Amino acid sequence: MHLTAVEAGLFLGLLFAPALSCVLKSIAFRNRAAGKAALMRAEAASGDREGRGRGTGKRGGCG
Repeated sequence: MHLTAVEAGLFLGLLFAPALSCVLKSIAFRNRAAGKAALMRAEAASGDREGRGRGTGKRGGCG
């Protein structure tokens, strides 16, 4: 069986697509969490502490 570079690239892309998707979801979750943490720090620094409490956010993960 003779594979060209394009066929080999497509095969590898399909092979690693699920793992890559999981990694990208993890990165997105971390970015959202960092943004929320920065927002909470800014609100705390401004002295606005009314309405604080735990959110019902979804935790990240794959699967």
